[in-house]
Amino acid sequence: MTNSNMWLTHDGVGLGPLRADLAEAYWRWESSLRVMAGYGRLGAETLSERTAGLDSQLRHSDSQARFTIYQETDGGEWDPVGSSSLALDHRYGTAEFFIYLGEETARGRGIGTTATTLVLDWAFHLAQLRSVYLSVIAENTAGVRAYEKAGFKVIGTRRRSAWWLGRPADEILMDAVPEDYAGPRLVEAAVLGDRL
Repeated sequence: MTNSNMWLTHDGVGLGPLRADLAEAYWRWESSLRVMAGYGRLGAETLSERTAGLDSQLRHSDSQARFTIYQETDGGEWDPVGSSSLALDHRYGTAEFFIYLGEETARGRGIGTTATTLVLDWAFHLAQLRSVYLSVIAENTAGVRAYEKAGFKVIGTRRRSAWWLGRPADEILMDAVPEDYAGPRLVEAAVLGDRL
């Protein structure tokens, strides 16, 4: 796949729109035990439920910005490996951030951190958001580290508000604001092109 399906690329990671033809991949990724445990979900949707949900997401995008995450292969191709979204609150210029990597080949290689940085670039420099926030289960230490590397900061803890492997768990609350963004300004480069 060429990178024409993507809006932003950096360090072998790409960000593009959700795609109807990837419904089965999204379902498979979201149904993995790792993703379900990370989100504290009790069970998985069926493929038909996920496909119907994707159809709705593709038609109603006013309150969500959704992305497919790609990984560049050694041969220069781009493989979809995960998804990310921003649940937008237009009244306050804020959004809640979500991400998952579904392909095992994408884990432990910095792809989640880079994808998170790309979403923050989009959020601050295209969507003009004032704040992006998230919650992560405290036991997901790799996730916390990746979010911190991408520019999120810990702002608090919600005690015993989640589940981790059958036990109550704390959630760490994090946010990012434009003033602290230190990542690449790829949106600006794409919009201004030769005028930079």
